[in-house]
Amino acid sequence: MLQQAVKVVQKGDASGNHMIIRLAFPSGLEIIGLATKNSYGGDWDFGPSWNYIVLADKAFLLDTGRLGMGPKLLKMMECAGVSKGDLDFIVISHGHEDHDGGLCDVAESTGTKVKAHRIYERLIRFYPDRAPADVRKDFPASCWHCFMPASFSDQHCLAYHRGRNRLEVEPIGDGKSTVSKTVRAYHVPGHSPDALALLVGEEALLVGDTVLPGITPFPTREAFFRQVREVLHPHYTDPDSVFGLRAYIRSLKRLDRIAEQFHNGLVLPAHRLYYDDQWHELDLRTRIGEIIDHHIARCADILRILKEGPKTAREIAVEHFPSSSLEGFGMLMAENEVYSHCELLCTAGDVRPAEDERFMLTGSEDFVSVIRALEPA
Repeated sequence: MLQQAVKVVQKGDASGNHMIIRLAFPSGLEIIGLATKNSYGGDWDFGPSWNYIVLADKAFLLDTGRLGMGPKLLKMMECAGVSKGDLDFIVISHGHEDHDGGLCDVAESTGTKVKAHRIYERLIRFYPDRAPADVRKDFPASCWHCFMPASFSDQHCLAYHRGRNRLEVEPIGDGKSTVSKTVRAYHVPGHSPDALALLVGEEALLVGDTVLPGITPFPTREAFFRQVREVLHPHYTDPDSVFGLRAYIRSLKRLDRIAEQFHNGLVLPAHRLYYDDQWHELDLRTRIGEIIDHHIARCADILRILKEGPKTAREIAVEHFPSSSLEGFGMLMAENEVYSHCELLCTAGDVRPAEDERFMLTGSEDFVSVIRALEPA
């Protein structure tokens, strides 16, 4: 269905960078896809960020690319025949820099209001008096858990965070929330605590980073909840409700339930819609099954590695990931992946913390039944 619906307005490169497409649906709905460059290098390259203009009963832009992409995105909008005044509002799928980095530029230039999940609105603010003692108080709550070194974040992130903090954001609540007459937002946390998926009529489902072709989004860690508990109180009291691998798998199952009634609709991801010189159409239910199986396989491999004896997350990452994935900041991202899986394994009773930040086996292997028993969020 994707290739039948798509018209290429502007060609991009082999990864899809700078591509502009127009999607036409039988009902008259139109969606314009704008691919802004998003290269972090190495094996962690997700491809460009796909931002979407949805021309439904209300015209809105979903996401704004990474920092510095705002002006480029505005020019791409013009090339697609959309003027600044055509937008009713902007929606942010989740608060990662490759999705809202261009937000300040676009919002200020267009004068449109911003909508995002209510967790986004809370986490982009600064709370120096409420920040835990072991975090950087000069950063917003969204970054208290950041694993990047201060030398990087001070240089690349402060201006971005201060810009977001100035924004007025209209919060979207939990559950099946109406964004406009024909658009509903679903809260799908796990990769990010504020992640949203948008269902446009019965024809298109915009899934952000929650489901991607060919790559598996990294989950957050339940431990991050302890740092932001006061900021999210009283709406959220359980760590695994919005953070961690369990939250992510519940969100996948929620999307799977939506897919049961979503026949012949088009699924639009935030990365790799076009990549390696080809289109990547998503069969949502099949891809969700593949992602859950991927996390089951990773948990199994962690147990295999721990049979040699207790190990730290870094030691597990070295054995589990190819060396090319561990170059530069890749090691920090790989450690985060291992921690998120070890949290689930600890919940299942298969792993327990040992001394010196190591993990060790308990002798049981119940993680598969725990994952299968998780109910949709």
